[in-house]
Amino acid sequence: MRLTRTLPLLALPLAFAARPALAQDAPECPVDVFQPSQLTQAGLTIRKAAAATSPDEVSKNLRDAMRYLQDEKRLASNPIGAGYLKAQIYVLWLHQDGVGDEMTVDQLNARGNKTDKIDLVAAVDSLLKPVEAMGPGCDVETREWRQSKPWIDRINKAYSSLSAEQVDSAQAQADRAALLYAESPFVHNIYAQIANKRGDKPTMLAKLRLAIAAAKQDTSMAETQRQMEFQLATTLQEWANLGGSAQKAELNKEALDLFTMLLRSDPSGSEAAYAFSAASEIVSIAQDTAAAVALMAPMVSDPTPYNDLTLLLGADLARIFSRNDDAMKLYEGALAKNPNTRDASYFLSFMYYEAKKAAPMMALTEKLVEIDPSNPDNYLMRAYAIKLTADEEKDAAKKAALMKQMNEFTQREATMPHRLLVSRFERRAEGALLAGTVENRGKAPKAYVVNFEFLDKDGAVVETMTANVAEVKPTETGTFQLTATKPGIVAYRYEAIK
Repeated sequence: MRLTRTLPLLALPLAFAARPALAQDAPECPVDVFQPSQLTQAGLTIRKAAAATSPDEVSKNLRDAMRYLQDEKRLASNPIGAGYLKAQIYVLWLHQDGVGDEMTVDQLNARGNKTDKIDLVAAVDSLLKPVEAMGPGCDVETREWRQSKPWIDRINKAYSSLSAEQVDSAQAQADRAALLYAESPFVHNIYAQIANKRGDKPTMLAKLRLAIAAAKQDTSMAETQRQMEFQLATTLQEWANLGGSAQKAELNKEALDLFTMLLRSDPSGSEAAYAFSAASEIVSIAQDTAAAVALMAPMVSDPTPYNDLTLLLGADLARIFSRNDDAMKLYEGALAKNPNTRDASYFLSFMYYEAKKAAPMMALTEKLVEIDPSNPDNYLMRAYAIKLTADEEKDAAKKAALMKQMNEFTQREATMPHRLLVSRFERRAEGALLAGTVENRGKAPKAYVVNFEFLDKDGAVVETMTANVAEVKPTETGTFQLTATKPGIVAYRYEAIK
């Protein structure tokens, strides 16, 4: 069973706070913004602009602050401090509605040709770099300006453009955001998504690795980091089977390591099964027994942290690699969490038969027939369970009664006039999708009505639906599909076809 997972397009939360004021808790930065006196006056005026609520007041204070920074001779003793304050003025201009990336010298109240234009975004970057070179405390401080509202606006526009399939526009906005602050995981990630849209998988993978590394530096981004790790692992796996086949082993190894890490970090989470499904596909295709055993080992050792779907997938993988003892333990673990899982009941019943475990097989096949009563295969499995029990019985009369019962179930399997097979059962956050077929094993055309119950983990009925199969000719098959919508569905059962 291979599960598929939809990967969300990550975006910066719109509520991400803009913080134009200087950080009070940042490590000390040696840049002087108080000498000469013009810098003190400019700084005070900048703070007035940051606190102002009227656009006209903001504009006046920013123009006044810029006027204090025009005497190059007086500022020659501290060009870095002057540049830092000038960058703050540009950032605050970028905060204002209706202000684009460029302003004229005249609009800024600066010296020079009044019609010359200044690229505010590029100017902020070039003015802050000398400040940041002064020490790590400065980098922390300037980040407050780099990652404020202008940066947020541009990175969000990049994500919005990408969602609208406007890749070139997304690239342009991402480039502008990167000028303000390039080391954010959101910047690396948007470049990764742009490369992905353009089919450039190597660049996409490289940028996504950078995004993950950056996200690891911020504990508040744990879920964002996890989503990016899922995408990286999924893309590595896909690329290994396509254009990256020259590095197939390395790509699959990195993907497997990521999927395993994601599984182990949240074994009971809703996405654990997706991680295990993808990881098991890698080891199955490679027929790598050692990797399969390593993947399953913690689950076999202690199934309790894992959800039933992950355990079911683990049992399927164990069967593929002929590790029946492991498979039985994992099927048992899955059924302990979800007793109405049809496939776990069926395959575990067969494995109990091979292991000659009559008592648990009898109990399980009784449940199997209850869940899936119009599937002849289940009656044959029940007959096997009775045969195993009869083989152990010493009392001749009881043995004979069991053999008679076995023959009845065998006959029922052979003569059942229909065969219902559920070919697909897909759990969803809201509901489930169930699809299957009904084979007409009789001699006359027949339509079928099947009443299904969708169950939660405790076996309680969450939703009921009826499948109507149009008239089916003898030896032919009709199909059905149901889409339940209630949350919490993990299993199904149905009434026997009449």
